[in-house]
Amino acid sequence: MRATMGLLVLLALPAFAPAPFPRTKRAEQENINLDRFQGKWRSVKLEGVGENGTHYLINWQITAVRVEGAQWTFLQENDVENAKYVLVIDGSKRPAHIDFYSGTKRESGAAPYMLGLIRREGNVVKILYYATTADKRARSFENPPTGWWLLTLEKMG
Repeated sequence: MRATMGLLVLLALPAFAPAPFPRTKRAEQENINLDRFQGKWRSVKLEGVGENGTHYLINWQITAVRVEGAQWTFLQENDVENAKYVLVIDGSKRPAHIDFYSGTKRESGAAPYMLGLIRREGNVVKILYYATTADKRARSFENPPTGWWLLTLEKMG
């Protein structure tokens, strides 16, 4: 009788298990869209993608990137502006898509100058991009096309 009662108690325990812990906000913190990309970002490194997915460092003069509204500005030392682009980020895609349009405003019907993928990992953003057409957009960070660039940015302030 005791054995039967003990077995019944053990079988009933899952019915009274505590609720699972709430989900962490990590997934939310790593979502990226234009609103979450605002501000100044330090250029940590720019890499090129070589054969078989190998990466090599590219020496360049850009020290930071500023994103204000839809405007992306490359900055050199002492915040000297280098080049400006209009950004479009589609955070509903996995991984998120990023498109760069030449100039300070997006012309109707204009094709992107550069396009790629963007992902956020806490205070770090990685952008895999290249000047190509939409049908040749990279599909993942894990298997990047040869010749593309991988920019690593870190949030400032």
